[in-house]
Amino acid sequence: MTQLKKWSVVLLVVAFALACVAVAPVQAKKHVYGDMNLEFNLAWPGYNTEVPDWVGSINIDGNEYGMLYFAFWTGKPFDDPAHGKAFFFGEIWAIYDMDPAEFPAIPEDDPAAWEHWLPVNNPPELVMWGYDEGITNNANTKYHMNGNIEAAFGAFAKYEGRNVHMSGIIIWYDFGAPQYAPGTFRIN
Repeated sequence: MTQLKKWSVVLLVVAFALACVAVAPVQAKKHVYGDMNLEFNLAWPGYNTEVPDWVGSINIDGNEYGMLYFAFWTGKPFDDPAHGKAFFFGEIWAIYDMDPAEFPAIPEDDPAAWEHWLPVNNPPELVMWGYDEGITNNANTKYHMNGNIEAAFGAFAKYEGRNVHMSGIIIWYDFGAPQYAPGTFRIN
């Protein structure tokens, strides 16, 4: 057998072996889910980045974390944001590795009380934060928002840059203000 024929046989066997090897399918990124329990800060002074409008907790994989939302604009570049049955918003959200009871008691409208927790101040308890824009439908009290993870730390660092989606319902006080907003947080 000539050298060329030997190499041809070897290459044919290698090609056959490679064709028979099972190739692992490409896996999509796994979604991460959390259950949110939020309470409205009745002392919220209006759109800002210093005092949260929603304060509460999120449970991710059996672990409870603190969670804050800072609504800083209407999310709607035109008209009155409360016009009609839809309410638009843009906000900063943040998750903290801590007992949610450590946040200042709400209602609280003093920016100094919240200063430590601001994502811009990078508190050591912060595990991830980002921006979102959303809408509340006043006809059925549902809300949903889409956003991103701007920064993530520790075990959550691998999620930095990913998109997030949040949805749920708003439970209202009898006098017309929001009270609770249970919902689902999803990292895509």
